[in-house]
Amino acid sequence: MPLQTVDLDPLDVLRGRWAASSAVVAALGFPAASHARDDAAGRLWWHDDGGGNTAQLVLPAPGLAVLSGWDHQGSRTALTRAGDGEPTGELLVDVPEWWAAGVPREGAVGFVYGWDGARWQRAAYDLPDGFAELQLPAGSDAALVGFVDSYLDGVADEQGQDWPTPRAAVQALSRAGAGLTESDLAAVLGPLDADLAAGVTAARGF
Repeated sequence: MPLQTVDLDPLDVLRGRWAASSAVVAALGFPAASHARDDAAGRLWWHDDGGGNTAQLVLPAPGLAVLSGWDHQGSRTALTRAGDGEPTGELLVDVPEWWAAGVPREGAVGFVYGWDGARWQRAAYDLPDGFAELQLPAGSDAALVGFVDSYLDGVADEQGQDWPTPRAAVQALSRAGAGLTESDLAAVLGPLDADLAAGVTAARGF
């Protein structure tokens, strides 16, 4: 069956938001929640919402990306694997072969989207895959602000601060992306006790 086009922003837009979210959590001392690292399949971007829902984006080659993930409440689709762990099943029907290289070899997977340099696509299926429920911070400006807000609220309470999330500064951080500076990050974190240098280093990974 023909692949379905996914209404998701271009890869470079996701890169900026992912770098911004990574910078915030790294600066606040929670780098495992969002970061970039090298993986056997290529460069990998990771997101963990702390509630059992995760997403990863793998860059197997220049201009190509595979985004996959799972939401424990929203995902009704599921990846299956052969006896050797090779991914298969409904999420990979009729997709290009290179997608499989970006899919995790373990753990639950409810959606797999591929970026070919021009658009995001997925296999054809009818069940909800959990992407919308996951609220991936890189997926939209609103999701990014919500993600940052959840961390700022918690840290501000712990530190006895009153610091509402500066939405305009968060959006500016997203536009700066991997090139964000300590000043950009300080505009988001305000008076909170944070390691700005660690945040900038995390963003550079994207």
